[in-house]
Amino acid sequence: MQDILTYKNQRFHSLWLRDNCQCPECRHENGQRLHETWQLPADVKIAESRETDTGLWVRFAEPHAHESEFIDAYLTEHAYDQPAAKPETTSLWGSDLELDSISFEYADVISDDRTKLAWLDALISHGITKLSGVPAQAGIILKAVDLFGFVRQTNYGTLFEVKTEEKPQNLAYTPMPLSLHTDNPYRDPVPTLQLLHCLVQAQEGGVTALTDGFEAARILREEYPEKFALLNEQIVRFRFASEDAELEHQDTMITTNTRGEIIKVRINNRSSAPFQVDFDIMPAFYDAYQTFMRIVQGDRCKRTLKLQSGDLILFNNERVLHGREVQAIGARHLQGCYADIDSLRSTAAVLRNKLNG
Repeated sequence: MQDILTYKNQRFHSLWLRDNCQCPECRHENGQRLHETWQLPADVKIAESRETDTGLWVRFAEPHAHESEFIDAYLTEHAYDQPAAKPETTSLWGSDLELDSISFEYADVISDDRTKLAWLDALISHGITKLSGVPAQAGIILKAVDLFGFVRQTNYGTLFEVKTEEKPQNLAYTPMPLSLHTDNPYRDPVPTLQLLHCLVQAQEGGVTALTDGFEAARILREEYPEKFALLNEQIVRFRFASEDAELEHQDTMITTNTRGEIIKVRINNRSSAPFQVDFDIMPAFYDAYQTFMRIVQGDRCKRTLKLQSGDLILFNNERVLHGREVQAIGARHLQGCYADIDSLRSTAAVLRNKLNG
């Protein structure tokens, strides 16, 4: 009897195999477990196993007797001993971003599933896409969200107007330049997608600036590892207050997962509350923050474009920083809204399965 089994140079623990049994006693037809993992015997052993034409057959020993069959594709996909390298899905970019690689025609996206999938995949890989030819009509932005998911409503409403207001509650509603930032860092969770649709383009100015925050953070980690560590470890506060909302959240400016991969960037000069890191760290923290922002705003990372009437950009709000380069002159009018990336990823996966038959 054994508690480790080798199949095609991949090792599997007996408890893992028992937990992932695919038989009708263990899995509903919808794929969900019918047993409770925490109730499985931790000392389950394998009494017998053999390779089959389709994969692997396993019999577990008494007193926990059970038989399981696994198809080869299942074990290959979920191998954890020496997992195969997964295809790279993140394409970092800087000021050299080719807009053609992320640009699509709205009419093609709504009429052709392959073009729609390419649009969604561009968002997943690059964190940003651009649609042209979207009707310059109020509310059309909501139909763009319907293509992949659901609107994330906030205190700004289902959608919001980006145009000059007499008494703005946010500097975005002025013609003033805006430094590169991510939206709503004072929320938990942050809206992970943002859409901006140009209804009326500025006569002059109002140029949109964009930076891939993952690329900027990569540069910071490579060139200034100690400064990267500070922004990755020190928690700061973000805050927003108005007559009808008071929002606050604490987090790091750069977030990584347990594998060290950069997965979130949270930067907003207008919404940063006074820093409250340790006294002895404060000078170094300011230095790290200012260095990072010089990279974000610098020529290596920043890409600019001027939105024309009918243009719509969709971007990952936890990755791509956006801003306004110079003061807008004229009746510039954009509509914006928020959504979440999980529904977009789901729509892309379902569409991919459909197209692949």
